[in-house]
Amino acid sequence: MASGHSHRPAGGQAWLGLITAIAVFGASLFFWSEAHADSAAAPSETTAATEAGMVRLSEINEGALLLKTVEGGLYIPAPLVATDIRLDIAGPIVRAIITQRFENPSDAWVEGTYVFPMPEDSGVDRLRMQIGDRFIEGEIHEREQARRIYETARANGQRASLVEQERPNMFTTSVANIGPHETIIVQIEYQDVARLNDGTFEVRVPLAITPRYIPQPEGFVFAADGGDRMEGLADAMRITPPLMHPSAEPGDYLRLPVSIHADLQPGFALGAVASRYHATLVDRSMPGHAIISLADGPIPANRDFVLTWRPADETAPSAALFTEELDGQTYLLAQILPPARLGSDTPRRPRETIFVIDNSGSMAGASMRQARQALVAALNRLEPGDRFNLIRFDNTMQRVFPQAVDAIPVNIARARSFAANLQAEGGTVMLPALRAALHDDTPEDTSRVRQVVFLTDGAIGNEAELFAAIHQDLGRSRLFPVGIGAAPNTYFMSRAARFGRGTFTHIGDVNEVAGAMDRLFTALERPVMTDLDALFPAGALSEIWPAPLPDLYYGEPVLLTARLAGPEGMMRLEGELAGSAWQQDIALTDARPASGVATLWARNRIRALEEMRFQGATPASIDASVLQTALDFHLVTRLTSLVAVDATPVRPVGDQLVQRDVPLMIPDGWDFQAVMDQRFAPEQHAALDPNLLARLRPGQDPDAAPVDAAGIPLPATATPRELLMGLGGLMMLIALIWLIANRERRLW
Repeated sequence: MASGHSHRPAGGQAWLGLITAIAVFGASLFFWSEAHADSAAAPSETTAATEAGMVRLSEINEGALLLKTVEGGLYIPAPLVATDIRLDIAGPIVRAIITQRFENPSDAWVEGTYVFPMPEDSGVDRLRMQIGDRFIEGEIHEREQARRIYETARANGQRASLVEQERPNMFTTSVANIGPHETIIVQIEYQDVARLNDGTFEVRVPLAITPRYIPQPEGFVFAADGGDRMEGLADAMRITPPLMHPSAEPGDYLRLPVSIHADLQPGFALGAVASRYHATLVDRSMPGHAIISLADGPIPANRDFVLTWRPADETAPSAALFTEELDGQTYLLAQILPPARLGSDTPRRPRETIFVIDNSGSMAGASMRQARQALVAALNRLEPGDRFNLIRFDNTMQRVFPQAVDAIPVNIARARSFAANLQAEGGTVMLPALRAALHDDTPEDTSRVRQVVFLTDGAIGNEAELFAAIHQDLGRSRLFPVGIGAAPNTYFMSRAARFGRGTFTHIGDVNEVAGAMDRLFTALERPVMTDLDALFPAGALSEIWPAPLPDLYYGEPVLLTARLAGPEGMMRLEGELAGSAWQQDIALTDARPASGVATLWARNRIRALEEMRFQGATPASIDASVLQTALDFHLVTRLTSLVAVDATPVRPVGDQLVQRDVPLMIPDGWDFQAVMDQRFAPEQHAALDPNLLARLRPGQDPDAAPVDAAGIPLPATATPRELLMGLGGLMMLIALIWLIANRERRLW
């Protein structure tokens, strides 16, 4: 009995091995049948799939990024976009050329759509499409007309490109009729100006888009999921590009590579030149001139590129004037930094500070750590006599105290403890928190300065609704947005600061928290220069923007653009700071000639016109003025677009055109699961427009009901199915031999 008992486990192991082998063999057979589905497919289905640009794994003979579809065994070769950015910087004026290479890796004719970020106050004024050695210049038209021109060319089989503005910091490039395995190059140019703060010049080149949250009447939807509950915002689908899960990104190459080259001629002897987040090489072989390039080659499009520089002589004059002559008019750009000593001896006034922190899902990861550290740093700046409160929000909202309390140690400790336990989750329902922060229980109190410090990544799509609330509820408060993360929504941040009569601070790395918050609170604790005005000789000034000039915080320059009858005489800047008058006279004849000033003036005019909608101007009058300015200065706006069309049709008659969106990369440090797991199954690797697959599937109406997004898992990766089948069969044979041998031993 003992002998028989000792052999039973061996027989049990053999049976277990046999069952396992059968399971492996069965799974391998299932995968084998899918892998060879193309051999059993009907000829008409195979032809339709080919026309739609879908492929099977057996057709891939080189490296490719494939997106799996709901059609068994069919995949979509992902479009590839490589971007090259050249910056020419003269003084504070920036001219940028963005070159986008659209590569079609498939055997189908393709229309590619790529949503990309831009500086929020830049002026996009040129489009060129390169085909071989030819360049086709883009033309400016009203948006709907440009769209019709593009769609007609697309239908006729002509190569065409279209650049449209979705937000002032978000644009879309569409390229039609890219031939099989063909590359089309699109060049976009824009005008910008370097930001000056506390003696440091800064140029930001956005490279990533934080997915936008779209508020809904009930619940919430994250914009990147491309879901069908988008009725809360009219253009929600246009600002919600597909997003690629990090695990789907290829490991051996960059899917969206970006190269950057900058030529810096600031007009003064250069001090430190640096990039905040990327390793760079700086060639300073020529005096007063620097050539900047990326040290490690192309970078991924997942974090904004920020270039900074300072003058070698910190006491150098801080006034810079530039002019451009155009159509008999003189356009002026002025950047003047008041002396830093102004107001330095003014006693600090007590303040009531309302801290608001965004702990929604988009803040998960590095952003939440940065926000918590920034909040603690801000709490540490409170002094006796101050009052404060803390509000956190996701798709819910919570106040730490029912109303503002005294900044005593026990209250500050409670707020610190609250901040330390914050976790990022939920949607970004910002409006209730903003209104709660702006609500003032003591509007007549003049003994304290009331300030709202708002920490967020700005991942929202309903900016206009928030701007309206700021304009309506601001009262005596001042609003100071603090942008958190690798790619915050700077359009929302900068406009919210301007409407809120505050200033915008960006924190892109944990190492920046202490310095950034120290600079912010230095500005908050210094007196503000108000009642700023620019005076010109009689009859010289035509228009000045912004108008009126905004209040000025410590370390910030006066930045204005004007259209003049002529560059003669003196310009006087004047303002009031801590009860004392300040003024500075500057000779207009000292201005240096520069190109692009007229474009910057026009862009400032358009921005000011758009902001008038919150001041009672009628939409019709705003639209008419914006449209005329955009057409006069060749600028892309919400009402105008640039379109370029090649006259020669290239797509054969009868060949189908496949539309493909380019999935974006998630911002660096962003936690994909913290947001997307609320809307997607665990196996869903990316968020795609539900209409995307409908456009790719043969014979399906693109306007029909959306395909279930859960049926589009990404990425699709090949498996060694034949090897698995052989392994399963071998395991079955070994298990049978083992079973027979052990049975014979038991009988013996």
